[in-house]
Amino acid sequence: MVFSWGNLTAKQLIVGMICHSIALAFLAYGVYAFYLESLAVPELTRCVGAGVLFVGMGLAPQFFFMPVSQIVSQAKDTPEKSTLQTYVFNLGLFLMICSLLMEWLYD
Repeated sequence: MVFSWGNLTAKQLIVGMICHSIALAFLAYGVYAFYLESLAVPELTRCVGAGVLFVGMGLAPQFFFMPVSQIVSQAKDTPEKSTLQTYVFNLGLFLMICSLLMEWLYD
């Protein structure tokens, strides 16, 4: 399966755009909170992690409209785009866990 924005339906395109917009909002808030308010590294890491998480979700908007059983059955046959989406999603989760650990250690 070759992925391109041209073969998505309108609702999948809207979901992808919403996910990327939410990611930009998280990143903008993280930069604002870091530079203008408190210079808290865990908060910045959490916002970057959430932004990366939403970018990962926006890379595969067709998953929002598939049954869970079909998604799980396709997990073994992952094309390169799904592998990239998985790495980006896992990076977002890793950054969010790191931010929680940093906040726990700083307090």
